Amino acid sequence: MSTYSRPELARMRLLCSAAILVSSFPLATLAQEITVLDTIVVEGEEGEVTTQTLSGASVEELEGALIVEQYGNDIGTAVRATAGAFTRSPADSPTVTVNIRGLQSYGRVNTMIDGIPQTFRNISGHGGSYDDQVFLDPGLVVGADIAKGAVAGADGLGALAGAANFRTIGIDDLVDAGETTGGMARLSFGTNGNDVSATLAGAVQSKDGTWGGLAAVSGYNHGPFEDGAGTETSEYYKDEPRTILAKMRYRPSADLEFNLTAQDYQNTFYPTDSSGYIWDVERKSVIADMAYNPGDPLIDMKAKVYWQDMSFNFPTGEGKTSGSYLGRNGTDETFGANLSNRSKLAIAAGDLLLDYGVAYTSNDFDTEESTSGANAAGKLSKSGVFFNAAYAIGDWDFGGGVRYDYYQLDSTIDGEDVTRDDGKLNGNLVARYHLNDAWSVYGSYAETMRAPTVTEMFYSGGSHATSSSSVLTNPDLEAETADTFELGVNFGREGLWAGATLFQSDIENFINYEEDSDGNVRFINTDGNVTMKGIELSAGFDTERFFGSLSLTLADTEQPISNNAGVGMDTYGQLPDDYATLDLGMKLLNGDARVGGRVRYVGESSVATFTSFTDYSGTTVDLASYTLFDLYGSWQVSEGLELYASVENVFDKFYREAGTGLATSGESLFGDGIGGRGRTVELGMTYRF
Repeated sequence: MSTYSRPELARMRLLCSAAILVSSFPLATLAQEITVLDTIVVEGEEGEVTTQTLSGASVEELEGALIVEQYGNDIGTAVRATAGAFTRSPADSPTVTVNIRGLQSYGRVNTMIDGIPQTFRNISGHGGSYDDQVFLDPGLVVGADIAKGAVAGADGLGALAGAANFRTIGIDDLVDAGETTGGMARLSFGTNGNDVSATLAGAVQSKDGTWGGLAAVSGYNHGPFEDGAGTETSEYYKDEPRTILAKMRYRPSADLEFNLTAQDYQNTFYPTDSSGYIWDVERKSVIADMAYNPGDPLIDMKAKVYWQDMSFNFPTGEGKTSGSYLGRNGTDETFGANLSNRSKLAIAAGDLLLDYGVAYTSNDFDTEESTSGANAAGKLSKSGVFFNAAYAIGDWDFGGGVRYDYYQLDSTIDGEDVTRDDGKLNGNLVARYHLNDAWSVYGSYAETMRAPTVTEMFYSGGSHATSSSSVLTNPDLEAETADTFELGVNFGREGLWAGATLFQSDIENFINYEEDSDGNVRFINTDGNVTMKGIELSAGFDTERFFGSLSLTLADTEQPISNNAGVGMDTYGQLPDDYATLDLGMKLLNGDARVGGRVRYVGESSVATFTSFTDYSGTTVDLASYTLFDLYGSWQVSEGLELYASVENVFDKFYREAGTGLATSGESLFGDGIGGRGRTVELGMTYRF
């Protein structure tokens, strides 16, 4: 296994992405004139980058080790350091919702764990959210791939604005080439509620690499914390996940590989400020995948089948023994499969690369009617076929493709079964011109579609509803569609890289929770176009002694603000107008030690909140801009031992965090409107054996 520092990864990503065409094939394989300086090798299974863009823009890769060591186990902060990406990460909840270019939730961004779409959402009252809620332990994350715009292959099925895939630790992360065993132990302690985090993982493989296996367990204990003004969350606040991960691999020949993955995530957390109810959640999943590459240029086949069950419950417990929501529960069962193949055909002076396949995924939400709250029961199934082609000639790269996405929704209204379905053919085009070995420019156009969800079409009532209500359903909802244009320029050479992307997405039939023409409030299709546009800038350098990177987003996201924004906690995921992350550091002890500092700027934003339980009206609250400073450092003491430390919010500044919902709005009906986390110190070690 080879591991590169963040600046080195960013440089190689840029140079490779400058040679990636719309069909996601590295063009170094298309024409010998195009040279990629190095192979991308991150902490993860080799060649395991699964989320790829169709727009011509780069796929950002986040290193899992740096999430732990430099970002204090905060996945949300790491994602926000990516230009064009943001998160909704409630201050008192472990969930993460990825926002790309102003769009989030309901599948607008296909957020995955090891390729499984995370569709769970709970709008069953206090602390509920219309957002897709992702639960995962950062101790097991080895990388995250973030694709902005139209997305290739199965990952792009039904996605409107992009995709994010969080990858868990694999056998090759623990066992070096030529070895048969390996393992990792990671332990950290922190202040301000970040009490302890621990991960233990081990793997074995046969001498010839025919078979291998992995087992890992990870978890952390987080308790009450203070914001920058010294205000502390409730003494009952807690977040205590435990995750068990197992993987098996079998290679009967050099051409064929089978993998099996099983994971069980359990957590009991108490978002006392935003919810006031204890949550018990469990995520169980199984993945079986296959790769077959016999060396024939026409065959490079991959297949995957997956199942996941995500459940929640509001139990009694310390600090919570009464309340009308106690006992509410639900399960979201996900099933999916996909099959794809890549073929290479020699044509004229170059190679024509083809990528094609089929994909299916479904999520079936079920709940007891008496405890459903506002959660609507039903099933959304999505299926599709895709075909993309890439070709390079001279200094030009060209690509294009089509995909047909189809969806079906099934639920019950007033005791009658209701089914809705539709489909759409979408196309994409891209062209890239290489000015020289360092500079390239590109332009692209892509169409995408997102199906309405069970939540939107069959919404069953307000937050305090105790049984289903047909008043707020809307079986006539239409799918959202988007036309996205991009123009970009990339530069890369040894030790220096930069890139800029200008994008605009025009969305038709945008779905919003709003008053309908009959005077009832329900999810409706907004009239006219909703436009999301902006510019994304990234740059960095890496020398023998110093390193640094910059990401800057200047956004103008015009998502309509509902008169009922905030009803059900947060129906509104607008990005800040602008945000940036500047990272600068120094290498010491011949590169074995690194120290660095980070500046995080977040511009003005707004958050949705309740105003009245009587009529379920809502409003938005403006949040001021803020700038935070972080410090981090690491020391590779020996081949196996690394020590690390980080300080978040060094100056203990008080701020209202963008995109966190009611817990930080300052005008919440629940709790005291606590601000973002105050100064937090984290000390840890990673030992590999």
